[in-house]
Amino acid sequence: MPRICAIFTHFGSAERSLTCLRRLGAQTRIPENVLIINNSTADDALLPTAHELAAEIFPPDTLHILQMDSNLGNAGGCAHGIEHAFSKLHADFVWVLDDDSWPRPHSLEKLLAVEVDEMTVRMSLVIDPTKNDELSWPLTILTGNENRPWKSAITRDELPTGNIIPSRAGWLGALYPREAWIRAGVPTPELFIRGEDEEYPWKVRAAGFSFVTVADSPLEHPSSKVPLICYRVGKHTFFYEPGLPASRQYYKTRNWAWLQRLKHPKNPLLRLAACGFYILLSLRAMLQTNEVTFKKLYTLFRALHNGFYGKLRPY
Repeated sequence: MPRICAIFTHFGSAERSLTCLRRLGAQTRIPENVLIINNSTADDALLPTAHELAAEIFPPDTLHILQMDSNLGNAGGCAHGIEHAFSKLHADFVWVLDDDSWPRPHSLEKLLAVEVDEMTVRMSLVIDPTKNDELSWPLTILTGNENRPWKSAITRDELPTGNIIPSRAGWLGALYPREAWIRAGVPTPELFIRGEDEEYPWKVRAAGFSFVTVADSPLEHPSSKVPLICYRVGKHTFFYEPGLPASRQYYKTRNWAWLQRLKHPKNPLLRLAACGFYILLSLRAMLQTNEVTFKKLYTLFRALHNGFYGKLRPY
């Protein structure tokens, strides 16, 4: 039986983290290890309560808490967590969660029931229970069209029938095998937030892995409070999230531009053109949502500048 380690970062909300812990304890197939990466202080109120709860719902020595020296964000915390899970806890698979992503009782069992080869990453289907189990965010899936092989499914109606859905990549709810860690390492810690969800799957795909989403393995996660704005340009899809705080907008944009350096290291003109389209589409979305402010504009251009030149400066 494979050794599964479920990981998630904690910072600020003990209620969310404890709910995630309870959901893991209610699994029909309980993971061998649960690792909480604590981005908060060592005296955080969560810690004693988490240990007490774990003693009630898990076998002994299931829960582990990895203390960070400071808040490293989700990317930094998960980088340490993945490394610890594979190197110290000897996991065969790491199940990537978040403190506000909560599996249903059969989620892990259904995920493991799907037989795949060693170069395939299985993922839970991320849904929002407050919106009739709609997709929490777009899922990029195969189309069968040679001219446009991938498309972003925004609603569940756009998903193909069947339980196993070939997907482009994924982060939250992904069950990463040990071999992915050996070949691709861990997420880049300096991404902080809003970047590991694209960078690490890209590195894993570049290492030769494919991804599938398992429809009957649901993972509850809140979606954006405001519907995303979607623009399709040729084979590409651009999403703008209205109401995003400036700090999150900065990291999302900076990390996107930085990732283009990895994808196209020898083609700065292509990356420059991509940044130009990013600016135009962002401005259009800002006008559409009445979010054109000096702070938003400054954040957009500063983030693209830093990412384009490979400078992962904090907000």
